[in-house]
Amino acid sequence: MRSLPTTLDLGDLEKADPFMGSLMPFLASLHRGEVYLVGGYLRDFLLGAPPADIDFVTAADPEGLAREVAERFGGKAFILHEEERAHRVVVEDGAEGRRTIDFSPIRGMSIEEDLSYRDFTVNAMALDVDRLLAGGLRLPRDLVDKHYGWRDLSRGILRECSNESFLMDPVRLVRAMRFRHVLDMEYDERTLNHMKKYAPLVTRAPGERVAVELLETLLIPDTAPIFADLEATGLMQYVFPHLVPLVGLEQNAYHHLDVWSHTLLTLEELDRIIADPGTLFPGHADDVRERLEEPLQDLYPRKAFLRLAALYHDAGKAETVSRDASGRIHFYSHQKHSREAAVELVGRLRLSRRAGDYIVNVVGGHMDIGLAMADRPSRRQLRRLIARLGEELVDVVLLSAADRQATRGTLSTPEKLRRYTAFCAHLLDEYRREQDTPPLIMGRDLIKELNLMEGPFIGEILKEVRVAQMEGALKGREDALRFVRDLLSQTD
Repeated sequence: MRSLPTTLDLGDLEKADPFMGSLMPFLASLHRGEVYLVGGYLRDFLLGAPPADIDFVTAADPEGLAREVAERFGGKAFILHEEERAHRVVVEDGAEGRRTIDFSPIRGMSIEEDLSYRDFTVNAMALDVDRLLAGGLRLPRDLVDKHYGWRDLSRGILRECSNESFLMDPVRLVRAMRFRHVLDMEYDERTLNHMKKYAPLVTRAPGERVAVELLETLLIPDTAPIFADLEATGLMQYVFPHLVPLVGLEQNAYHHLDVWSHTLLTLEELDRIIADPGTLFPGHADDVRERLEEPLQDLYPRKAFLRLAALYHDAGKAETVSRDASGRIHFYSHQKHSREAAVELVGRLRLSRRAGDYIVNVVGGHMDIGLAMADRPSRRQLRRLIARLGEELVDVVLLSAADRQATRGTLSTPEKLRRYTAFCAHLLDEYRREQDTPPLIMGRDLIKELNLMEGPFIGEILKEVRVAQMEGALKGREDALRFVRDLLSQTD
């Protein structure tokens, strides 16, 4: 049992969240009608961790309330969902950072009916703003809580609001996995049975909405236990169909786990690297942290998509498994098939082109480092590896290092792991050196000086120039142009 507050007044709210201590009296002072605090803010406040995002439903005009709040608190108001008449206010709250306040109309004839349409009981509680301002509340008695969300929250039970919850919105099936782990809860038995029963409905949900739920999950550290739930809930074959054959798929003696268990361990190792890049790559920790926080699609950062790439890095192994005459298991070309599976995934989730290319390139390149090491690369081969991995080199290094850390079979020795990590660190050193070295020529130079036409061919030529430059074979602009002329003469 969790210990939740049993009383609440404005002073309690203000102490935990000074911004809300100002916002709630202001809303009450407008006298516009019923306004209720709902959803995740109320849930997390009861757990002692009020979030930055605040949700209200109201019988008043949501647009008018949003406009008034924006004017009072120096924020910006805009429409969030036109059909649902939902409006959002974004306020910069000083040291507390950005706050978002959403106002939506009450669905149905009452707040009770509105709450009945919500996903889980712990998200279906409401607090009357006027009632809070009128005096102290006794909890849960003075909440609007017909689904007993306060009780379920205190007991650590994740329960659907109704038997039709997943039918109303199948995306809630994916959301349930995140809530169970983030809130440290257990599924209600009926809810888990319904998740298994309605799992196929996920395929009918728009890919973009499934992607949002997955990306919200992939923002969370320690994601592996969440995705382990894919099997228990029956969602794996509908969300990640390429991963189903990996469960129980045996590997060779470099590995100590089947492919699916290895995938989850890779995700765990990747989370450790994301949390502290300096452990493996001390000279690059700050750069890696900054890079992983860069938005790649909307406001979702690279690290979310890197975790998704980790889930799919061995997706092609089931298609490529074979045994040689000695009985040893091989997965020849599995990287190519994993890349193809990633192409299907990003298309189904309708990710942006930038995010989709990123995932496909990282998955498609995750074996390149190990293959290059096996060939004891020359200086030129090293430069070509760096050029081939290109913009995603750092991300491929992180995934490849995590993959290698999760490979602990009898043929995988500590010395081999040390050499692998050292090679990855060397790649990062060389990549940084390249980033800090200005190119000798640009595409416009080739077009102007050599009368070449714009197109992909220009990029390929520039890669060759860059390799030669970083090798030290080219010292200046004229050297580079001469090098290109020689290249072109060889292709004539």
